[in-house]
Amino acid sequence: MKKNLTLIKLGGSIITDKEIPMSLRKATLRRLIGEIASAKQEKPEQMLIVGHGQGSFAHVPASKYQTMDGFINEESVLGMAIVQDSAATLNRLVVHEFIKHELAAVSFYASNTIVTNKRKELFFCADVVKEYLEKGLLPVTCGDVLVDRKQGCTIWSTEKILAFLADYFLKQKIEINKIIHVTEVAGFLDKQGQVVPEITAETWPEISQDLRHTRGFDVTGGMGLKIEESLTLAKKGIESVIISGILKNNLYWALTGQDCVGTTIR
Repeated sequence: MKKNLTLIKLGGSIITDKEIPMSLRKATLRRLIGEIASAKQEKPEQMLIVGHGQGSFAHVPASKYQTMDGFINEESVLGMAIVQDSAATLNRLVVHEFIKHELAAVSFYASNTIVTNKRKELFFCADVVKEYLEKGLLPVTCGDVLVDRKQGCTIWSTEKILAFLADYFLKQKIEINKIIHVTEVAGFLDKQGQVVPEITAETWPEISQDLRHTRGFDVTGGMGLKIEESLTLAKKGIESVIISGILKNNLYWALTGQDCVGTTIR
């Protein structure tokens, strides 16, 4: 397998309206995938895995049924199925848009390849995603509800899934270029609303005091979790960048090695 892999997370806040259940921002999704397609055309050797947040889709039933906590009452089993269906619904919409841009995207669900125990990995069938990449396909994953041996089920956020995959490929000696988080904000903002250009493990304790609450539906941690996961990866040599998806061509710039607006986590 070629050692040239970039992971992209399209935030739920940018591709959906998080304040209106099941609301897709079609024009924004179309533009962002168009930028990925343009970058892929310019750098065809670059392998990609794309993940997307659930925004106003799966977060809504996940909150209702408290799916993160597992099978806690008689509604939990059905709730798990409803959350998974909602997650898959958005995923297929995203995959369909990639295909419209003539990119060979396929759904990759963590729920079909990972079993957890107390929310931690117990079993992972890596062959699926490896074969997708080796065959030249573009896996599109998402935040998902997983079966858990101890508590029945749980949720892994898109950040957690991408971080898990990055760690796996790193162990397989596959070079990870970076992880790009596309959000509705220009990066991590300080108290004055200015973009913090860089975050490290040393600077995060102080910078984190400026952390704002996530707007709309989110059961998986929002910006805070995004940076915590990124700092864990940074210790392993994987760089992450949080960029604005509102700014036209910003994602394209990030994918083609040009200057972009955002916060880098090293």
